[in-house]
Amino acid sequence: MQQCREADELVIDERSPLTQLLARDVSPQPDERRKAPSKSTFSHAVKKVLVRSGVVALARRMPAPEECATILRYHSVSASANYCSPTIAVSPELFERQMSFLARNYIVFPLGELLTRFARRELPKGSVAITFDDGYLDNATEALPILARYGLTATFFVTSDSVLGKGGFWVGWLYRAVATASDAHLSKACQALTGTTTTGASRDACFAALATLVDNARCSVRQNYFSELERLFPAMPPMELPSDFMMTVDDLRELHQAGMTIGAHTATHRVLAGLERRVVYDELSRSKADLEAALDNAVDHLAYPNGHVSNNVDEAAINVAGELGYVSAGTSRRGILTKSSSYLDLPRQGVNEMLGFEGFVFKLEEARFSRLLQR
Repeated sequence: MQQCREADELVIDERSPLTQLLARDVSPQPDERRKAPSKSTFSHAVKKVLVRSGVVALARRMPAPEECATILRYHSVSASANYCSPTIAVSPELFERQMSFLARNYIVFPLGELLTRFARRELPKGSVAITFDDGYLDNATEALPILARYGLTATFFVTSDSVLGKGGFWVGWLYRAVATASDAHLSKACQALTGTTTTGASRDACFAALATLVDNARCSVRQNYFSELERLFPAMPPMELPSDFMMTVDDLRELHQAGMTIGAHTATHRVLAGLERRVVYDELSRSKADLEAALDNAVDHLAYPNGHVSNNVDEAAINVAGELGYVSAGTSRRGILTKSSSYLDLPRQGVNEMLGFEGFVFKLEEARFSRLLQR
């Protein structure tokens, strides 16, 4: 077994790109808003025109050159929440509009049924599966009633320790700590951990810098970061306590009884790429076993956590998932399900508020529309 060679103490490398992250404010400054539109802004504008002109609807009616399906990836259904980044949230209003559109124009299957039909080549055109990652409470309070209203099903990949009362959800804990801290307190915390101040940086940039440290930490260094974060943000509850913004086992049972699928998202939301095999095995096996015991039902599907890293899963982790009997495992890699897709390395299409309604409609036909342009 490979030994962990990392030191136990926290080490700051001032030459690392991480320490330069806080120097960049990802939020547009007042004078920047008057400059030429960004590439992203132009892309959104083009998609809006294509959707409103009916061109994307035309692409939707075209026969696909090969059997394919889209797996959507959500996280939080909330507006202005202080426990998650806007980059992973969709407001309840936009989510309802999206679900209404799906119910009218697509065939939404439970993930397991979609994959079974795909393997048998029995999947109708316009097939979609809806998935959620992490296990936020708003999935039960906001998303479930909307899904039920339109007769849709979804798969909820949950971080097992956080929803079964074994500890808090560190990602949401950290985001709330950064969002609610005073400017002076936040600057002190970032200085202590990253070696740079928060001058000119947005709070989202501060969160990203601190989360990057944790996501890239190995062995006891990761736990040391947690201890240091608790010390630097004393107003926050201990991380070992359950988070009030996460679902509980009762919420999971309610989802299950409503016809939803519960899947695993590791035990503690660890990025699996590069970890020792025994750690990967523990994260995936414990999550599966604990959820199955709590729900008295098989947990066959998995989603790999996505952190602030270049790769969130590797071949070794994929192999462990297969050994443990997972039928499928979703990634955060953008793309659609095709005959070349591996069920343990599934691409999914991420959805957030910034995508907007037109961006969502375009994303559903992104692959087919790209073929239309090639004709």
